[in-house]
Amino acid sequence: MMPNERSAILGDRWDIPIPYELAVNLSLNYKGVILRAFEQFRLKSCIDFKPRATENFYISVESRTGCWSYVGRIFPGGQTLSIGNGCGLKSIAEHEFLHALGFWHEQSRYDRDDYVTINFENIITGQESNFNKYNESESTTQGTPYDYYSVMHYGKNAFSNGKGITIITKRPEFQDVIGQYLDMSEYDVIELNKLYKCNSWVEYTAVVCEWDRFVRFTTSSILVFKGARLLGVA
Repeated sequence: MMPNERSAILGDRWDIPIPYELAVNLSLNYKGVILRAFEQFRLKSCIDFKPRATENFYISVESRTGCWSYVGRIFPGGQTLSIGNGCGLKSIAEHEFLHALGFWHEQSRYDRDDYVTINFENIITGQESNFNKYNESESTTQGTPYDYYSVMHYGKNAFSNGKGITIITKRPEFQDVIGQYLDMSEYDVIELNKLYKCNSWVEYTAVVCEWDRFVRFTTSSILVFKGARLLGVA
């Protein structure tokens, strides 16, 4: 992830579908990972992607050093998103494309200090900016609660200098939950649909179940998240 990168931006967002190009230096396997990530966005939101024709604003997916993306739609002429060596997981691709779509890291929320403690003394020198917070004038939580399950949340050892963990959750039961790279969480999906005003997806019913997870319904289809009970269609 690039320094200074789930609060969402208040700035420019992409028109849908989003044009993209896959660089020739991406392996066939990594191209497949990216396309599977695209399918998750299609299934869970109104976000779609299309191969670039002549569009000036587009995402150039390349294999550079590491996994990183700019946040939001920044500049024309091909905005780089890197899926480098070691980044070949669908959830990592989802993470980076969520950055491109306008999402900061979850622990960058302006209310994060109510939910986590950042141990700056344990962070590699020069990497402290990765733990910046973004205030209400430059980001929005869209009214959603802090999400320890977010695919946009750092793990407890992120950028550790070896002296100890860098993020302590104020609810101990979530200490080993943060940093999961399985899939977008329920609230990742809800925030994405709110940010892009996905008309048939923005109405939902969220009900707390015994696993402190949520079930979400859409007006056009039904989407049940793992760990949640099916309670009925809104």
